[in-house]
Amino acid sequence: MVAVLAIAALWAVPRLQPSTGTLVVVGAARSATSLSSSTLSLRQGDDSWSALGSVSGDVPAAPAQRQLLALAVPTGTYTGVRLGSDLQLVGLTITAGQVEPLLLGIDSGRLIDGAVYAGNDEVNLGLGELAGKFVPLPAFDLVDQKGATVNLSTIAGKDVVIAAFHTTCHETCPLYTALFLQLARQAAGSVMLLEVTTDPSVDTPAVLAGYAREVGASWIFATGGTDALTAFWKPFDVALAGGDTHTSTLALVDRHGYVRLVYRGVPRVGQEIPPSLVTSLSAKGLTELASGGDGWGAPDVLQALTTISRPETSPAPAGGKAPAFALHATDGTAVRLSDFAGKPVVINFWATYCPPCKAEMPMLQKDVGRSSARLVLINEGESSDTARTYLAGLDIRQSLLDEDLAVGRAYGMSALPMTIFVRADGTIDRRQVGELDERVLAAELSILASQ
Repeated sequence: MVAVLAIAALWAVPRLQPSTGTLVVVGAARSATSLSSSTLSLRQGDDSWSALGSVSGDVPAAPAQRQLLALAVPTGTYTGVRLGSDLQLVGLTITAGQVEPLLLGIDSGRLIDGAVYAGNDEVNLGLGELAGKFVPLPAFDLVDQKGATVNLSTIAGKDVVIAAFHTTCHETCPLYTALFLQLARQAAGSVMLLEVTTDPSVDTPAVLAGYAREVGASWIFATGGTDALTAFWKPFDVALAGGDTHTSTLALVDRHGYVRLVYRGVPRVGQEIPPSLVTSLSAKGLTELASGGDGWGAPDVLQALTTISRPETSPAPAGGKAPAFALHATDGTAVRLSDFAGKPVVINFWATYCPPCKAEMPMLQKDVGRSSARLVLINEGESSDTARTYLAGLDIRQSLLDEDLAVGRAYGMSALPMTIFVRADGTIDRRQVGELDERVLAAELSILASQ
């Protein structure tokens, strides 16, 4: 009996120990820096903190990274990271027997606000962000309809939809508010909706609060002084304006504060618009409502939010025939997909307001130009003059013009940039949403050449 009890005890002891997984902590920076000795802690589900150890030393510029710690951690979900006195929220899950990476974005020895990434996919995304693949939203200081501060800290950790509007606009602005009403019903809880005025002289917090009540809005409206709003909208090329003068703009900012996509023009809201907004529309606004806008609406924004909340991957499986098209180029010539029959083709959808598009375009021009494939650039929804002037600044000769976005829709475009790799037989080998990595491009060109 004693022997049996002893064996049972020996069997039970390991099972009573908490199961663990391995946490690997790495550091990266926007530019090379160093980290003084600091204690790294994780916040557990019960809001208690567990110290992991001390980290220090050189931190390289992303996409390079340096391992700071590797240790066994009890399984479970953790909700925050603290480095010295810096605290950042994060969703981190440790699974028994598995390795979980945690990336810390460091600047001048401190955690970068919003730059903590957990999991392989998030870490890969984070390295791209820290390496400058995306443009960060500059610091700003505004107030909401209740007078509370709205700044980078307020939006950190959420994917944010930002729209330019003002309460005295009777054309496109009410349609943006109708779009937000649709998004508010369908967007995930991690998404923040933010309408920011372009008319500080009229849109005080009290005016915005009244507007929110009138339309039944549950999201944040923001305003500020003339200088603060001018600075906020400058990166989006939006000028301050009142009345029916405006630049219709909607931007998506990811949870780490990077601008990922910008829409221009009139959204498609269909019949899902409250009577109070319909009656506020001018004759031109009613015409815009009836026209169906510029071809994008809540489904497109929701799909884009899904895309930017995960790593940049193909939005749809490969395969199938590439949809035929016939478009005019910026130099006036007519181009058809069939003109490239028998040759592999790289089709890149882009726009001038898309920072990742600009970053990858010279690489596409150079690398595809050295391959057996043909590069076809397709501008989404902009005028010939706008696209031609932009391309001239990059020393690129021409692009096709998808002015009504029909070709982009045919290819399933949900976000810019998007690149389609077409085999010589006219079938799609790969769809890539987001900025291309040069190594991925080289690999795909090699595949196309071998088929």
